[in-house]
Amino acid sequence: MKLPEFWKTGVALFVFGGLFSYIWFVERKTEPKREGEREKVTVLAVDKAKAKEITLAPSAGETIRLVKEGTAWKVAAPFAAPADTSAVESILTSLEKLEADEVVVEQAANPAEYGLDQPSRKVTAVVEGAPAPLTVEFGAKSPDGSSVYARAGGSPKVYLVPQWTEGSFDKKAFDLRDRDLVHVKRDDVRSLEVSGPEGSYALARTDAGEWAFTKPVATRAGRWSVDGLLGTLENLRMDSVAAEAATDVKAYGLDEPTRTVSLVLKDGSTRTLEIGAPAPDPAATPAPSPSPGDKAEKPKPTKYYARQAGTGLVAVVPATLADDLAKGMGELRAKRLLEVATYDTEGFDVVTGGTKKSYAKSTTKDKDGVDKTQWKRTAPDA
Repeated sequence: MKLPEFWKTGVALFVFGGLFSYIWFVERKTEPKREGEREKVTVLAVDKAKAKEITLAPSAGETIRLVKEGTAWKVAAPFAAPADTSAVESILTSLEKLEADEVVVEQAANPAEYGLDQPSRKVTAVVEGAPAPLTVEFGAKSPDGSSVYARAGGSPKVYLVPQWTEGSFDKKAFDLRDRDLVHVKRDDVRSLEVSGPEGSYALARTDAGEWAFTKPVATRAGRWSVDGLLGTLENLRMDSVAAEAATDVKAYGLDEPTRTVSLVLKDGSTRTLEIGAPAPDPAATPAPSPSPGDKAEKPKPTKYYARQAGTGLVAVVPATLADDLAKGMGELRAKRLLEVATYDTEGFDVVTGGTKKSYAKSTTKDKDGVDKTQWKRTAPDA
């Protein structure tokens, strides 16, 4: 049978519709910028893999110098200390391609007009292979306060960058130092010993990966309670530094520590954390004045002095760890007859009246492709 002639028109319309859709969804990406739409321009480009030194110099405050030694970064000024890798990485990411919203002027006749005669902040990076350090200077805020004038070191060109860009370099030296006090991963701990006013006790990890007390009495320990304590140790961070290299630790209560936690790691190395006297907390809310005749209640400490044994660095840490240890050995004892979790269990048997019933877990996909867990009896019948 001969098809009507108008079918050719239908095919042509179909092809034209497909072509129009392609142009709309793909080719429109290459359209020129709309009028008034700003195109980002690069102020500074730093290859962060080749960066060897960073200097943050605000107009007011301390200058911070970071130096890369091998694969690790260190704070070199205003004090010497290991640096926080993630914090340094954040700065390098900001420098990797520092972009501006627009070029204000190609040749600034008067830098003071933009606050660049005395920059509010200067950031310098020493990069391997670069003939000279790479520098960016930040000046005054724009009239609307949302942006900041900036220029690359040695260039007369003035840019306008978002205010948050400058804010990414607004750091204190303490923000960039490694604040980890113990440097331990919970999965690496093989045994620990705790001493304090609540008594002393020790725990060890069994070959099966479970925890058990070894003294003062051999008994099971709670799997999740011990893991919680180790997690607190792993995540312990300094709130501040009381002394970089204290020679007399009596003032911090560390000549006779209130509590100690000694750890043995899987590589055989040891770590001992000492907790001393309560430390003042300026941010703490003052306790209300007692009523006449009432006994004044001593406020609960929110911070403590602490250090890793054998070092001169005395830090101020949150009271979280000390509060956990104050609960004593009983908090870590096993409180369940069986330390099992549903997600760890693949099957179980129940014996009643001489009959054993077995159950097994299986996982299937539902109609949406999502895993669905089901329990089924496998014996004596399915």
